[in-house]
Amino acid sequence: MGKTYTEAFASLKGVQLPLAATSYAKNIYWVFGMVLDESVPVDAAGMMRLLKEKGVGTRPFFFGMHEQPAFRDRGLFVGDQFPVAERLARRGFYIPSGMALTGEQISQVVERVQAVFEGF
Repeated sequence: MGKTYTEAFASLKGVQLPLAATSYAKNIYWVFGMVLDESVPVDAAGMMRLLKEKGVGTRPFFFGMHEQPAFRDRGLFVGDQFPVAERLARRGFYIPSGMALTGEQISQVVERVQAVFEGF
């Protein structure tokens, strides 16, 4: 699934895809995250709405620890800013992944994600 998505989305402009591997690890694609760059006219929430309209379920990236209510309610991270974590939280989202996805479902996700990007 990860390889299929990576190949299908390689030509999309304005999106960062997960790495297949690093010097210390190989991606097992338990999730497939996409991070929109600033050239894309919507943020992750907007993209997830557009994909929902096309029948594609998504999930947002987690917010950084400094923005988690459990920590903020305890007075932690007051006034702290972490621009990279904040950008990832607002520009990143996950598309469907997992062992239960069929080839047909993956193809549908690919087609619909590509269709949304073509609209920009």
